[in-house]
Amino acid sequence: MYKILTTKVEIDQLVASYFWIIDFPRALAYFGDQERHGYGSGPLEVQFSSYHSPEEEEYIGDQEVCFIGEPPAYDEAVMAVMEYDEFYNYLLIYSEKYLEEHPEGKQEIFNLLDVVKKRLGLHS
Repeated sequence: MYKILTTKVEIDQLVASYFWIIDFPRALAYFGDQERHGYGSGPLEVQFSSYHSPEEEEYIGDQEVCFIGEPPAYDEAVMAVMEYDEFYNYLLIYSEKYLEEHPEGKQEIFNLLDVVKKRLGLHS
């Protein structure tokens, strides 16, 4: 059973942990791929609501995303569920951080963000 994180501090910490360990461009590519249901690395992952069907106990709701942290990354299994727009805002924040260290990847990251935005059905 997962502990649901509710405070901004807890959620920000889980999100930061996730983005610290993953291959950021690959994650964006997976997030934009309609055939994929998320992306993870070991005990930290992101799952889209399409990962589970509505009949399953683990279903998080329609058009939502959850960040999951499990041992050994966390003392207990935790998750943070959010709407697509909140998820996309985190992608923008971590895109900026990624580009600070990899400015040569700017066009690739912007292209991937556009694909993710379309997949999520978000408008400017």
